[in-house]
Amino acid sequence: MIPQRFGSLRVYVHPDRASMGSAAGAAAALTVRRLIDENGAANVLFSSAVSQLDCLDALASDKVIDWNKVVAFHVDEYAGMPITHPASFRRFLLDNFLFKVAPRQFHGIAGENPDPAAECARYTSLLNEHPPGLAILGIGENGHLAFNDPPVDFNDPFDVKPVTLDEKCRRQQVNDGAFASIEEVPTVALTVTISRLMRVPRIVCVVPGVRKNEAVKRTLLEDVSPDCPASILRTHPNAELHLDAEAAALLDAGHLTKTGARR
Repeated sequence: MIPQRFGSLRVYVHPDRASMGSAAGAAAALTVRRLIDENGAANVLFSSAVSQLDCLDALASDKVIDWNKVVAFHVDEYAGMPITHPASFRRFLLDNFLFKVAPRQFHGIAGENPDPAAECARYTSLLNEHPPGLAILGIGENGHLAFNDPPVDFNDPFDVKPVTLDEKCRRQQVNDGAFASIEEVPTVALTVTISRLMRVPRIVCVVPGVRKNEAVKRTLLEDVSPDCPASILRTHPNAELHLDAEAAALLDAGHLTKTGARR
């Protein structure tokens, strides 16, 4: 499939969620294998969300990757939440992916740490010690990357920090089935910042579903802006975005065929 380009971002539109996940997983697997070949190890930053499951399943099915040479990170966790909580992003990633592939090491964000600033500093040190060569990301309904809700600072001086979650972000967590009501969703999380994500050399972004199509439209067609954090992906030198037909529904044929000329 020949990608469309929006800025430097390569965009692939797939007919359904399964084909999207297969293609994104294959792209991620190729990068993990290359990192291992070149460096002897691969440090990978994962998003923990139901939107990522198709990609993660495809990546887990790769028969070539030596997972004993992979160090795993994740992009966010709720403040005050232990790993035993059903909505913990560490638990989600472990149950749905990491237990299957058994990487050499998984570094989780300890949301239960009573000192969030200290936890952010600890995780920043780990990212500096094992710089990720690949980030597998999604885009939120409000256009966020990780838990960087709009408006964001594209030049954030921090690599990991506490953030307050906006209402649209918290409602998405209910829509995703993690919580029964918005009142149950925490208001504070710890997240890897936009500035740190953009320093990862390779990004594979995976976005399925009709609930994401407005965010996808803003990401690709509006100005690169802190009001749509994911729009910054159009400036990354080696990023690709995989969409299913529902997520791409607000991109008409003109947008998809003229991107090379107009963006």
